[in-house]
Amino acid sequence: MRAGLAAAAFTAVLATASAVQAQPPPVIPAPRAAIYEMETLTTGMLAPGILKQIEPLHSLQAIETLLKDNYIPFGWAHRQVSAATLPPAMVAQLDALPPHEVFVVRQGDGALIAVILSKH
Repeated sequence: MRAGLAAAAFTAVLATASAVQAQPPPVIPAPRAAIYEMETLTTGMLAPGILKQIEPLHSLQAIETLLKDNYIPFGWAHRQVSAATLPPAMVAQLDALPPHEVFVVRQGDGALIAVILSKH
């Protein structure tokens, strides 16, 4: 009788182990890529002297004034940019910026001058 109970218990344990192994692993959702909310100025090519003058400026309004004073055309835009569309090194640089710090990125023959308003 004991041998029969032991065999039944062993069979039950094997059946339970098989059922546990047959279950797929839990699905863990991939982390969502951050979305950067930005205000931007887009310009054509900027002379090195203008880029040097932009360096100490910390607001898009100050840069707008500089561009206007030098008759450089530009366009304002409000953008949402997904971190998933950017190279990882650029995401690291953006994340390292102080809040609302202006940054400049070469874009084709021109420049994108931006400030991150928020990240979500």
